[in-house]
Amino acid sequence: MNGLLALAAAGGCAALGMSASRRLARRCTLLTAWDGALLRMEGAVTHSGAGLTAVLKQGAREGNAVLEALIRRMEVSPAAAPEALTDGLPWDELLSPDERETLAACLRGLFSPTLTQQAQALASARDQWAVHLRRCREKREQDGKLYVSLGWLSGAAAFILLC
Repeated sequence: MNGLLALAAAGGCAALGMSASRRLARRCTLLTAWDGALLRMEGAVTHSGAGLTAVLKQGAREGNAVLEALIRRMEVSPAAAPEALTDGLPWDELLSPDERETLAACLRGLFSPTLTQQAQALASARDQWAVHLRRCREKREQDGKLYVSLGWLSGAAAFILLC
């Protein structure tokens, strides 16, 4: 019986480590998807001079829930202030407050009256986003392996102590 309990504890520890590592990987995937959305929106502004809704639709092309929610809000309240439209968007829990603010500032900048200002907002956001993405990838490389190793190590320790 003790052996089964020890094995269950060891498996639980290992699973926790792998779960933490997978969370880092999901976070990097999310940031990479946002990077693609920002790139598509920047292309829509700079190359085609598309209107705001078309720019947002270009960014939401791969199922971005935040941009889709913003588009719906714009359809319901087309005259609303940018802050009213961008407040309370359904941000993913994996985004840090700094990342959310970078994106919110970019989205507010898209409401600027000129294409030049919109392009500047997107370029600024992409520059900041490159830093966020680089940090995320570094953290995934360093901490991801650490979490898995610590999970297995603590699992082995738990197994030894409980046997």
